[in-house]
Amino acid sequence: MYVMAGKGTASVGQSRGMHASNAYLTHRKNVLVVEDQALLRFLAADMLEDVGYNPILAATADEAMDILSKGETVDLVFSDVNMPGRLNGLDLAETVGARWPQIGVVLTSGAYLQEKRPLPNKAMFLPKPYEWEDVYRALKALQH
Repeated sequence: MYVMAGKGTASVGQSRGMHASNAYLTHRKNVLVVEDQALLRFLAADMLEDVGYNPILAATADEAMDILSKGETVDLVFSDVNMPGRLNGLDLAETVGARWPQIGVVLTSGAYLQEKRPLPNKAMFLPKPYEWEDVYRALKALQH
């Protein structure tokens, strides 16, 4: 069960998934969900958990970096681009690509990526609004 946290409050926690038998996955993967809007963060966690992923939640890219730096096992990152804090989602993707190149990153935004920086090798962009099937396909593609 999730309890929604207000903006800026800690929301890090692992989910214990109940629906691990889905065609998308053969092994549970930890997905770091980075979204500043609590409702979207928890919706993403529920949707990912429903297909067998284990979501780990962060409200900002700065919080996500803390999680990664502490050695939390993360297989994939699903992150918004625009959020408060020192880092945005694109900064996070670049840092993950440089420090943890084995971790795939799916970035999403309702606004066009205004920064013309190239995405790291193991990163993809999905514009909002997106279909969850597209999110699942992108995460699956980045697992290889």
